[in-house]
Amino acid sequence: MAAGIEDEPALSGTPHAWSAGDDAIGDEPALAESPAAVRDKARRDAAVREMWANEAHAIGVADFFWLCVASGAFAVICALVKGVLGFGLLAVCAGAPVVEEMAKVVLPMMWLEKVPWRFRSAGTIALACLASALVFATIENLLYFNVYIPEEKYSDGIIWFRLIVCTSVHLICTMTSAFGLVRAWRDARDGACGFCSAAVTPYLVVAMVMHGIYNAFASLVFLWQRA
Repeated sequence: MAAGIEDEPALSGTPHAWSAGDDAIGDEPALAESPAAVRDKARRDAAVREMWANEAHAIGVADFFWLCVASGAFAVICALVKGVLGFGLLAVCAGAPVVEEMAKVVLPMMWLEKVPWRFRSAGTIALACLASALVFATIENLLYFNVYIPEEKYSDGIIWFRLIVCTSVHLICTMTSAFGLVRAWRDARDGACGFCSAAVTPYLVVAMVMHGIYNAFASLVFLWQRA
């Protein structure tokens, strides 16, 4: 006998909690007052609270490792294609900070949006972001040492400056974004609800502005030395 729609997980009345928001109508403004939408929202809210309460859903070591690897790999891709922006003053001071700061935290933020209950500590979130930032800074430094910096300009001073100062800028800016992720995650944890990515935006903007100010200062110093 052919299966009917009652065998469809999305229509069975007991959907997977991690997909509680898929194809839902509870957040549709035009349907917000309808009984179906109210029931749908109540079902999803209950599913999310259940996920937060169940410690078994905490992220494992292997999953955390692959999150760091994937986040770092994505940051590497962005580091490699960043050259498309060029090295004009506008690209360096505005374009690059936006791309880089978003690239370093986008995968942890996407995971938090989908399954925030898998993270059970702020340290886990911060560590994932820092791992991504460190990979990004390392690849960027290698590109500068082997591609961007002319051989006649190469010096020990430039090497140490990039290893210490530039790497620190990446880590500090990423920690600013990570602080926003942690704040939004704590709000979701305390309310046993979903993750609000909009709450992270001010911290991301601050990180981008900090990075842009540093790039502008470094660019002006470089131009002054060439004058």
